[in-house]
Amino acid sequence: MTTDLHCPACGTHLELMALFAHEVDQRAVERLIAISVPLGQQVLQYISLFTPPKTRLTLPKKIKLLLQLLPDLERGAINYKGREWLLPRSAWGQAIEQMLAARDAGRLELPMKGHGYLYAILAGQADKHEAAQEQEQQLQQRTAPRPAAVTVRGQGVAIADALQRDPALLKIEADSRKAGAMPEEVRQRWAEMLRPKGVTP
Repeated sequence: MTTDLHCPACGTHLELMALFAHEVDQRAVERLIAISVPLGQQVLQYISLFTPPKTRLTLPKKIKLLLQLLPDLERGAINYKGREWLLPRSAWGQAIEQMLAARDAGRLELPMKGHGYLYAILAGQADKHEAAQEQEQQLQQRTAPRPAAVTVRGQGVAIADALQRDPALLKIEADSRKAGAMPEEVRQRWAEMLRPKGVTP
């Protein structure tokens, strides 16, 4: 079986292996488009940061870089310095924009060698987001409504308890909680007082 093919439109000679290679490239681009078209454009701009000076970035190199990012983009998380960071897709766009701005300001050493700088920015964003969420939770806990209380016969009682229970019983319970154990000396005197009458304490 021959592996030689010809394009039906222009007659160009095609290798079967080349067609399979293009299939992989096409699927990578389809995966990126499935994530988000605007984000896909930003990712392609980010990949351009890997272009060596005075040369072009080859298609296989672009696809290789894209395939390195796609799994993390699709799952919405990165693993950076041994920790898993959850990230919304918007964070990726913001991080890439930050890198492009650094490039435009001349603060970015090009060409990029790996994704470490991007992932450091993403982890920083995720850390700030987590800290903001923790502060929000703490604020909600501090400002959460507490059960309203009323005073019944000198005892502080939640309104719900006051409406459901007899105030006299609540007072007895509160007094018994305040009462300490009977001192040994008082217990002995009490026992002596009851002995002549034949009562066992």
